[in-house]
Amino acid sequence: MFPAEVRFRDVDALGHVNNAVYLTYLESARIAWWLRLTGRSGLAGMDVILARVEIDYRSPAVYGEGLEVTVRCVSFRRSSLVMTQRITERRTSRLVAEARKVLVHYDFEAQRATPLPPDLRRRLLADGAVEETA
Repeated sequence: MFPAEVRFRDVDALGHVNNAVYLTYLESARIAWWLRLTGRSGLAGMDVILARVEIDYRSPAVYGEGLEVTVRCVSFRRSSLVMTQRITERRTSRLVAEARKVLVHYDFEAQRATPLPPDLRRRLLADGAVEETA
């Protein structure tokens, strides 16, 4: 789990976290998870890009709440992976939002998708992901 704190700047005129801010919480957790999974220490080592994201908002978060963001790779293919994420309120475990993302392993120099390396595939499997065929 990755912590997130609802700050004043995250809240809109209605008093709850603005929908766009949830993606920041999700992406911060995803990057921290990726760095931990790959053993890297900085953004220069990022070799995946976000290709798709879907967010379902379940309950509003408000200023001062502590949140937890979970990250789980559920499947991967030749050069892409699918992950799910959940944001819950830390104290009550209330579900705040759920997300589904598709990431693509990417070579920024060549400007194209590349196959997931064998070592990364092993790490994803060890982390609970399922390898999809075809």
